[in-house]
Amino acid sequence: MADLKQRAAALSDLKDIWGLLKEAANEIPFDLGNEASQENVLTEIMACCTSGLSPIVIGEDKAVVGALLVRRDDFEWGFRNGEAVHVSYAAIAPTHRDQGVLASLVAEVQDRKVPVFASVKTGDQLGLADELQKLGFKHECAAESGWGDLYKWQPAAN
Repeated sequence: MADLKQRAAALSDLKDIWGLLKEAANEIPFDLGNEASQENVLTEIMACCTSGLSPIVIGEDKAVVGALLVRRDDFEWGFRNGEAVHVSYAAIAPTHRDQGVLASLVAEVQDRKVPVFASVKTGDQLGLADELQKLGFKHECAAESGWGDLYKWQPAAN
C-alpha cells in the first residue's frame, strides 16, 4: 500500500465506487439485473458516501481501488442509541487484492473504537468472511432469508 492513499469517501466518489462495485458484482455478489436492484445499491452507496464513515483507497492513477461502505447501524443507532456502524459492502479492485487493502480499510473503522457489524452476502467469492475473522470479527448470525451472514467486531473494554 506504499503508493496508495486512504481517505473518507465523499459524494463525489459515487461514480468511481459504483464502477468498482459493478466490476466485483459477481464476486460480492449482488444483482444488477434490473433497474430496481441497481437503484437499491446506488442508494446504499450514496448513504455510505455521505455518512463520513466509509474509507476508500485511491490508486496512483487517482482511481478508487478499494472501498468499505460503512454507515451507522440503523438498529443500534435508532433503537438503542448506540454508536455501532455497519459495513454493507466491501470491494477491492482485482489488481489490488492480497495487498493489505481490505485490512487497512477495516483497521480504519476499528480505530474508531465502536462496535462494527459487517454483512457478508451469500455466495461471496472475495473471501470476506475469512478476512473479517482474521481481523477479530465473530459470526453473529445467518439471515433466515438466505441473504447472508452478519459478523460483529467489538472493541476491547477500556
